[in-house]
Amino acid sequence: MHLESLADLHIHMHEDDPPHRGCSVEEIVRVALERNVKLVGVVEHYPAVIEYYGSVENYCAQVREQIRAAKEKFPEVEVLLGLEASILTVDGELDIRPEEARKVDFLLVGMHYIPAGGRCLPYEMKGRVSVGDIKDNPEYLSFLRNFNWEDLIEDWQEATLSLMRNPLVSIYAHPVQWPLVVMRKFLPKERWRLRKIEDLIPPHVAQEIFSSARKAGIAWEVNNGYLPVEYRVDNKYVGAGNRRGENSWSGMIDLFRIVGEYGVKVSLGTDAHVPMELERVGRLANAIELLRLAGVRKENIILKREQIRLCRS
Repeated sequence: MHLESLADLHIHMHEDDPPHRGCSVEEIVRVALERNVKLVGVVEHYPAVIEYYGSVENYCAQVREQIRAAKEKFPEVEVLLGLEASILTVDGELDIRPEEARKVDFLLVGMHYIPAGGRCLPYEMKGRVSVGDIKDNPEYLSFLRNFNWEDLIEDWQEATLSLMRNPLVSIYAHPVQWPLVVMRKFLPKERWRLRKIEDLIPPHVAQEIFSSARKAGIAWEVNNGYLPVEYRVDNKYVGAGNRRGENSWSGMIDLFRIVGEYGVKVSLGTDAHVPMELERVGRLANAIELLRLAGVRKENIILKREQIRLCRS
C-alpha cells in the first residue's frame, strides 16, 4: 500500500518512567518530517498531564505555543493537540471531565484498566485494576482468584460499545490490547480463548460496535506493534517489550478487515514516548502492511485534519 504522506496520531511528549523526561513539539516535527509524516498528534496521558503541567489549561497554552512556533518553521506539517484518557466502567465513564476534553483538538481513549461495573469488577473498583499494577496489588490478586474469561470478554464488548457512543471520543487507542494482555499473562497457552476474531467480536456484536463507530466517526487505531512477527517488515520500531509480539495476534488482520468492511475510519499511531522513543516517531511500516493485508481502503485511513473527529467541533 502506497500512501503519499503519513499521519502519526499517538506521540507522547513525556516518558512514562521517572524522571519523565519531555520533548518539544519542534523536535517531534523534525523527526516526523524525515519520515514523510505530515499530520502529527501529540498527546499526554490523563491524569499525568496534571503532574507535568499543573492543569489541562496550562498544558494547552504551553503546547499550543510550541505548535505555533513549529508551524512557522515547518508549515508543511500540521500538529494536533490531544490527550489520552482511560475508560473506567462498562457504561463508558472516562477518567477525564468533559470540559477538560473539549480543550484539546482530539481525544484518544484506551482501556488501561479492567472496566468496572460489569461482570468482572464492582463499580467501586473502577480505575484500580491494571496490568501494570500486578506486583504487590491485593486488588489485582483478588481479581485473578475469581477470573472468568467469558465475563472479561463481555465487559470488553460492553465498554467498547459505550465508547463508540461517546461524543467526546476521537480515536479508540490500542483497542484489543486488554484481552490479549490478560490472556497471555494469566492463562496457560492451552487455555487461550482467542483463536479467531469471532471469539472476541461475534458478528452480531461487530455489527452493533462498528455501525456505531462509523456513525460517530470514531477511528480505530492500528499500532505499529500489532502486526504478527511473521508478517513484519520492521521489527525494530515496535516499542519496548513487543519485539516478540506480545501485543500482536493473527486475529488483528481479521479485526481490521471487519473495520474496513464497515467503513470505519482507521488512525495510525506509534504510541512513541519521547525523547527515549523519538526514533519510533513515524515508523509505521508494520501498521501500513497490516492494513494492506486486511484490505482497508486508503480513503478510510486518517491522513488529513478534516478526517478526524475533533473534540472542539
